[in-house]
Amino acid sequence: MLSLGANLGDRVATIDRAVRALDAIDGIRVLDRSGAWESPSWHPDGEGLSPDYANIVVIVGTALEPLELLDAARAVEDALGRVREERYGSRTIDIDIVAIGALELDTDELTLPHPRAHERQFVLQPWLEVEPAATLPGHGPIAELAEYADGDVWRLA
Repeated sequence: MLSLGANLGDRVATIDRAVRALDAIDGIRVLDRSGAWESPSWHPDGEGLSPDYANIVVIVGTALEPLELLDAARAVEDALGRVREERYGSRTIDIDIVAIGALELDTDELTLPHPRAHERQFVLQPWLEVEPAATLPGHGPIAELAEYADGDVWRLA
């Protein structure tokens, strides 16, 4: 499962382009996607210092190895103008690999499941929309996680 977010430009249009680009990659098929959800930006110096994010999740089938999937996601980000200047900076697009089945992985480049997914409503709420019975490895059912996770999110029309 991938989480996509954007807070610059036409956020939803950029996310839509990212989904199409991912689906066009050999070895990746987008099987389902949530609607768009909005969340405030977060920065260590304070919430709301940047524009709000639009967020979705996509369920993908893939023949790629995890690091190959990460490379593919980064290539899509780069093609859509992602600039990596500061860790919590604004983004034209951000694509995170949240989970690949029950796989647990910890490398310098990729940790699975995503180490903070269980805390993020902007991941959990869209995921609930497309896979309400899903479980996040090492953390439990996402429906239960969403009851306790911090953060405000609201469904975009």
